[in-house]
Amino acid sequence: MTDCVIWVVDDDADDIYLIEQGFRECSFNVRTFSPPDINEIIPALERTYSKDLPQVILLDINMPKISGKELLGWIRADLRFKHIPVVMFTTSTSRTDRIECMQLGANCFLTKPNSYQSMVKVCSSLATVFCTPEFSQS
Repeated sequence: MTDCVIWVVDDDADDIYLIEQGFRECSFNVRTFSPPDINEIIPALERTYSKDLPQVILLDINMPKISGKELLGWIRADLRFKHIPVVMFTTSTSRTDRIECMQLGANCFLTKPNSYQSMVKVCSSLATVFCTPEFSQS
């Protein structure tokens, strides 16, 4: 199994499980982050700085305490992390959300698929793009 550092920042355990399984079916390991306090994401990035940064962050929009949009804004404002690709991976189909996220610096905005097979296809596509030497920290 290929180790690709993909952070999944989501508060929904079912969604996290499906995303993890989708990547595993494509033979990729992912690291997920779903702390009780979503504010722990920022310190986690700071702890991994210069040694094990994610190759891509999949970020949900609707989370408690800090929204995915707020977290995206923080990532883009920090020079240490602004280069990390961020894919907004959400249930939202709102054009307004899509535009706002892209204006905030998201690299991509994807609506979560409704079926497991579609999730596997999305995960395979994401891995094909981001699990490459260009995005690796090593």
